[in-house]
Amino acid sequence: MNKASPRRRQRFGWLVWAYLLLIVFLLLFGPTVAPFSATQFNAEALLRSPSWPFIMGTDEYGRDIFSRILVGAQPTLVLAAGSAALGVALGTPTGLIAGYMGGRWDEVLMRMMDVLMAFPALILAMLIIVMLGSNPVVVIMAISVVFWPRSARLVRAVVQDIAQREFIAGARARGESRAFILFRELLPNIMHLLAVDLSLRIASAILLTASLSYLGIGVTAPTPAWGLMVREGQQFLQLAPWLVIFPCAAIAFISILTVLAGDKLRQHFVDPGREG
Repeated sequence: MNKASPRRRQRFGWLVWAYLLLIVFLLLFGPTVAPFSATQFNAEALLRSPSWPFIMGTDEYGRDIFSRILVGAQPTLVLAAGSAALGVALGTPTGLIAGYMGGRWDEVLMRMMDVLMAFPALILAMLIIVMLGSNPVVVIMAISVVFWPRSARLVRAVVQDIAQREFIAGARARGESRAFILFRELLPNIMHLLAVDLSLRIASAILLTASLSYLGIGVTAPTPAWGLMVREGQQFLQLAPWLVIFPCAAIAFISILTVLAGDKLRQHFVDPGREG
């Protein structure tokens, strides 16, 4: 296997930093730098094709698409990051306990995870939102439940291997408690794995959040979430395709960058010799 050159590693390092800066910029300054209002109607600029000053065109109400994408990044990314973080936070202790304790603990916890994984991701999230109501907190909870069993299984598999090592046997010989071994010995040794897992969960959460918004049970109007923009613009697809193209491009762009950043983290922590 060829080792990655220092220059290639440096490029991937810059990619991760550029991605993080882009996300922070969109979350903090997206609404501020938007050239026009994302919600105000403009009867003089209905369905304008991309041109100056509307560089991505306007919708059926004369709202600037570029401004709506900048403003819509905030709810999309907040929901995605929040749900991914909560899913990993739920899966980590579940996987730690199942992987280290084994036996009946492992059997019960993994059967619970199997039940959740039996549902398709989108169907499970929809079911929870329909039962509890559509609001941002419920959306975050619903998507986190989708990620919970997946993160738990990943952590369990790694912990089962680490639990057989000598330093864990030494901790047991010293009389350390189970909680100490779980959270002071095992957890620090899987933090790199959790960072990679979180980045990849965020990419999946962006797509899932957009899908829920498209179906009308995630972010709702007048908030300009990307998935909702695709839904609202599809009826004008032949007349004004830019209403769908640009929100879809934003979803794809951020998702791809997230996956690339996660792959860089995986290479750095898990397989540093892999060529990028």
